[in-house]
Amino acid sequence: MTQAKKRDAAATQQRILEAAQRVFHEEGYDGATTREIARRAEVNIALITRYFGSKIGLFEKAVIPFLHIGWLVENGVEGVPERLVDTYMDTPPWRGFDPMIVFLRSASSVEAGPLLEEAMNRQIVAPLMGALEGPDARARAVLLATQIGGLIVFFRILDQKTQSPEEADAMRGYLMTYFRDLLNGKTAP
Repeated sequence: MTQAKKRDAAATQQRILEAAQRVFHEEGYDGATTREIARRAEVNIALITRYFGSKIGLFEKAVIPFLHIGWLVENGVEGVPERLVDTYMDTPPWRGFDPMIVFLRSASSVEAGPLLEEAMNRQIVAPLMGALEGPDARARAVLLATQIGGLIVFFRILDQKTQSPEEADAMRGYLMTYFRDLLNGKTAP
């Protein structure tokens, strides 16, 4: 007599989440399909509905929790310019799942866009604002967030490299000065 295969719901959900992260990373929200996610997770497509309700429910669990920047400012703003430059200039493109790449590839989606807008404000802009002192904290936080987005596009999505060590040093210097001024409220109109 053969025994029925034991089911592990938690492991199945994890496989679906990991497959979803890869597919959303590669295709963005609108280009991703639940059929492809199920194929990569090696599960029946009905399990996506069972565990996550819908494609947007899956996106909310697979992507949104990872769109945060609290790690950057959890100990205040000291050292933030260096951490930003190191993270976004020196980290090679992520090939499996980069939540910021998913964000950029999915932001124009009618369905995912509102979730991403809310996550941007709650999980990126608000923590930056909370760490900033002085006037125009929200404006400075938004500028920091948009600069980070630009660095991600240039270095992670387009996989661009600086042309020389001298150019890299100059870019690092300009970025750190810009970030330091924004963090300290020194850049004003």
